[in-house]
Amino acid sequence: MREDIINKVLQIFNANIENTEITFGQTEDDLIALGMDSITFIRIIVALEEAFDIEIPDEKLLLTEMNTISKMTEVISAVLDNQNNSIGE
Repeated sequence: MREDIINKVLQIFNANIENTEITFGQTEDDLIALGMDSITFIRIIVALEEAFDIEIPDEKLLLTEMNTISKMTEVISAVLDNQNNSIGE
């Protein structure tokens, strides 16, 4: 499941950033250094929320909280786990 999330995040990221192609081996790389600015970040967040049918918590909507593919994946996984736990209650 985590690998599926990483692949989807990479796909969305690469579709929204110009002149850069992030690979699976770069999940820990700082996305700001790779060309992500605040406008691109917002576009990516919106695309992630739509793709995974989630709402990312406001406290995570900061470049510093989600500046790597790995961090984005962790946030998405946590939100999905939380949703699944709520459904089971």
